[in-house]
Amino acid sequence: MKIYLAFTVLGDRAKLELVESLAKLLQSRGHTILTTHLLSRNVRDEEGLKTPQFIFERDMKWIDECDALIAEVSGSGFGVGFETGYLLGKGKKKVYILYDKSNEQTISRMARGNTMKKCKVVAYSSIGDIYKFVEENF
Repeated sequence: MKIYLAFTVLGDRAKLELVESLAKLLQSRGHTILTTHLLSRNVRDEEGLKTPQFIFERDMKWIDECDALIAEVSGSGFGVGFETGYLLGKGKKKVYILYDKSNEQTISRMARGNTMKKCKVVAYSSIGDIYKFVEENF
């Protein structure tokens, strides 16, 4: 399965290690992560060398190509929300919204309350919850 793993570039990247673990776990199960570049410690600088139009076109291609989108939204901004909303609006592919339960009051109520058929919202408290999420869904 091709997975678009959405994670903030410009927002709060405090969950980077967790997202790295998630990506490795998915890859160990045979899945392809289209967005491994987001796990780079220098992603902000690396992406800064590209034009916004290049990033938009590249990412839209990957979103259209993926089989599912997983968005870690604990520190995200508009970009991750746009990606998630775009794919949900198409209504054809599964979208998973993950967030740290301890950050619940700073996570969009629109994201937490999403009841769309193709969307699953997952609040986690530990890496163990992430492993359980992968086991149950991938």
